[in-house]
Amino acid sequence: MAEAEGESLESWLNKATNPSNRQEDWEYIIGFCDQINKELEGPQIAVRLLAHKIQSPQEWEAVQALTVLEACMKNCGRRLHNEVGKFRFLNELIKVVSPKLDTGLAGRSKDQRCLPY
Repeated sequence: MAEAEGESLESWLNKATNPSNRQEDWEYIIGFCDQINKELEGPQIAVRLLAHKIQSPQEWEAVQALTVLEACMKNCGRRLHNEVGKFRFLNELIKVVSPKLDTGLAGRSKDQRCLPY
């Protein structure tokens, strides 16, 4: 893995969700998960960053962020699960699928993007 010591969660997530990625970049997705587990405030920071990426107007970036979220749920344990289960994060996900809050996302329906969750 191209893990650089001291790389921030934001840096890992930006690489994992880069709109120019042709496919999911699992090296950076798993690197992001590993970094969450290393940092004391990792889950709180990660959930804030993910909420922002999931609402991206660039559909591919948002879809990649959902893939990262799924990987985190499988690899980061209870501390992250607790953060994802909080009202603040769930409310951000609701904004993505709510027809009243149309974010202008084109292509694939917003509902399908969050279907696994």
